[in-house]
Amino acid sequence: MSDQAADAARRLAQLRRDFDQAFAAPHEVEVEDVENLLAIRLQEEAYGLSTREITAVERAGSIVPLPSRSQGLIGIVGHRGAILPVYGLASLLGYDRSREAPRWLVVCGKRESLALAVGALEGYVQVAKGNFHPPDREARKYVHRFARVGDAVRAIVSVPSILEAIQGGS
Repeated sequence: MSDQAADAARRLAQLRRDFDQAFAAPHEVEVEDVENLLAIRLQEEAYGLSTREITAVERAGSIVPLPSRSQGLIGIVGHRGAILPVYGLASLLGYDRSREAPRWLVVCGKRESLALAVGALEGYVQVAKGNFHPPDREARKYVHRFARVGDAVRAIVSVPSILEAIQGGS
């Protein structure tokens, strides 16, 4: 296994542990409510996905390309005995499709699942509810709020709005 593949496998294992621990830990009364986010990078910009809105994170294996006029559709992938359509998250947000190769798949949806392809995962973060705010400037499509994480601000992607748009055919 190459160093890059081994590093990716270690990173994926750590992300899975962090994600699973967020659900396995007993619910404790906290002084400050927090939201759990999967921190990602798209075209050099910081984004976040609420862990409540996703079901799995997997390394992008073989994606079978499909010709399509549907915005962002890259192809299909096998996942746990099912075939899922794969959409490029960067493309759905309006970025140039060719600039970033998909390295990770974020599986979303319950009845009709799909995968969002992303290029870079940065980790799992907890953000106090008070650190979220609505856009104070024009935001990209599907970004309905922002979160301050340390010294940086992350655009938070609304997975339900993406699912509604894709499954609604718009």
